[in-house]
Amino acid sequence: MTKSEKQKLETICRFLKDGFRDLSCGRIAIGISSVNKAEVLLDAMLAMEDAKQKKSP
Repeated sequence: MTKSEKQKLETICRFLKDGFRDLSCGRIAIGISSVNKAEVLLDAMLAMEDAKQKKSP
């Protein structure tokens, strides 16, 4: 795992933790936004990994 990938995973984790905290406190819109950001970043990471795997023989 590269340093960049690790940072992205840490960012996803932070988004999910923040989203959970916000949802638990009743800040629904902010919590959903944080979870959506985590989802987008994770989807992008998975797409990059798929592209990398298709490139290598």
